[in-house]
This record gives sequence, structure tokens and C-alpha cells, in this order.
Amino acid sequence: MRVEDLLASYSRGVRDFAGEDLSGVSLKGAKLNGIKFQGANLSKTDFSGSYLSEAVFDGANLYEVNLRGAMVKGASFVRANVSWGNLTWANLTNVNFSYCNLNVTNFSGANLIEADFSLANLKGANLRGTNLRGAKLLNVQTIVDAEFTGAKNMSDAVKAYLCSIASGSHPFTKHKTKESLGCP
Repeated sequence: MRVEDLLASYSRGVRDFAGEDLSGVSLKGAKLNGIKFQGANLSKTDFSGSYLSEAVFDGANLYEVNLRGAMVKGASFVRANVSWGNLTWANLTNVNFSYCNLNVTNFSGANLIEADFSLANLKGANLRGTNLRGAKLLNVQTIVDAEFTGAKNMSDAVKAYLCSIASGSHPFTKHKTKESLGCP
């Protein structure tokens, strides 16, 4: 699908773009609140600075997606592949990342208030300086090699749980996961 066709359809009220292939396109700064991309191929798509609140990306391929600085509040990424994605400085408040592949995803500085990471793969993820107030992290699949230096507002229960499963070192920062969490 061409970007022009997507934007024209969206402006006419179409919201469902399930299964579409928009890999590698630029939707930088686009206003696409409530859009539905279930099962779509969005690998290497540039959504930086875009407005995607309440969007649905369930089962989509977002490998190496760029969501830097995007407004993605209340969106759903259930069972999506967001590995190697750039989600730095994004507003991801109340986003559902359940069962999501977040392998080596960069969340640096992102707002993750009330985000749900149930059974998500956070292997090698970078959560430096993120706001984790109310984030659901008590049953993540893995945090091996993840980085949490400077993460804010993590509850004591979440920290204790993450410390109990933490191991390895982040592939780029080389910080040990346990040390980045401040584990005893």
C-alpha cells in the first residue's frame, strides 16, 4: 500500500488497515489515532513524532520500527514483533505489550506509565530513564541482558521480582542487568 493511499483513506474515515504492507515507509508526524494495523508488515516504518493513540498493532511485524517521540497512549501491541525498535521518548502510557517480542528494543526516556508487559520478551531491551509508574512487569517472559539504569517509579514489588529473574549484561551499554536495577 502506498502512503498516499493510506492517508487519503484515513482522512475519509477508514481505520482498518489489517494485513497491509507498509514496510520501510515514512509516516513521520502523521496523525493516525485509532488506526488498526493488526497483522500488518510495518518493519522499518518511520512513525517518529506521530500520533497513534488507541492504535491496534496486534500481531504486526514492527521489526526496527521508529516510534521516537510518538504519542501512542492506550495502543495495543499484543503478540507483535517490535524487536530492535526505537521507542525512545515515546509516550506509551497504558500500552498493552502482552506477549510482545521486545528483543533489543530501545525505550530510553519513554513514558511507560501503566504499560502492560505480561509475558513479554524484554531480552536486551533498553529501559534507561523510563517512567515505570504502575507498569505491569510482574510476569514478563525474560529480562536477560536488559538495561534499567535510571528507570523511575518502579514499585518495590516489581523491583524485587525483576531482581529475582535478572541476569546478563546489556549488549550495547555492557551494564549488568542486576546492577542497572540496583539489586542487592
